[in-house]
Amino acid sequence: MTTLPSRTPLIGAAAPLRIPKADPAWGLILQSGGVIPCTVGVPLTALLYGELGLSEEQLKPVDVLLLDGIAVDDPEKTIVPDGARLALAAGLPGIVGLAMKSGSAVGALRSGITHTRDEVNPRPGTILLSLYSLVIPLLAGHFLWRGIMVEVAQVLRYARFAPEDHCLFDHAPITARNLPQALAHMPGSALLFLTIDELCRR
Repeated sequence: MTTLPSRTPLIGAAAPLRIPKADPAWGLILQSGGVIPCTVGVPLTALLYGELGLSEEQLKPVDVLLLDGIAVDDPEKTIVPDGARLALAAGLPGIVGLAMKSGSAVGALRSGITHTRDEVNPRPGTILLSLYSLVIPLLAGHFLWRGIMVEVAQVLRYARFAPEDHCLFDHAPITARNLPQALAHMPGSALLFLTIDELCRR
């Protein structure tokens, strides 16, 4: 039996929003990016496996790692700074996709944007995680189950519910059809701590 990773703890003033079951379209929220509290100042491999709870099997299809927009070829030696933007992708098309692959034979095409970083300095912080292309259906459920911090505007954009669906907003039960109205009074940039127990199968 597989042991599920612990959920990311709720941080700061982000209002909790928990959804028992959601449409797969919610996975697209990871494309626009979600904030994850974690230990930073560590190698990218430590972040991926330890902090983000990913397995080698889950990461096998991921062939592009971008940290602050810069390609990563050696995640064991790449240190993740606080506030870093981490993007995971797979199957990007064309010569750009080929060049951005980790360890690509044509990696010389991006020698000026290949990642190098400083010394290890573990400390609490956050990253902004984005998923692209084929990685979205593969890993979105993992991160939504653990929990991510997203803006109200993102939730309103990607929310897909059946009329009978229910959720918990700020620890109070609410019907899905009333959630947009409940969120409408909040600034679009206000943060929610979103957890989704299960993405429905199409």
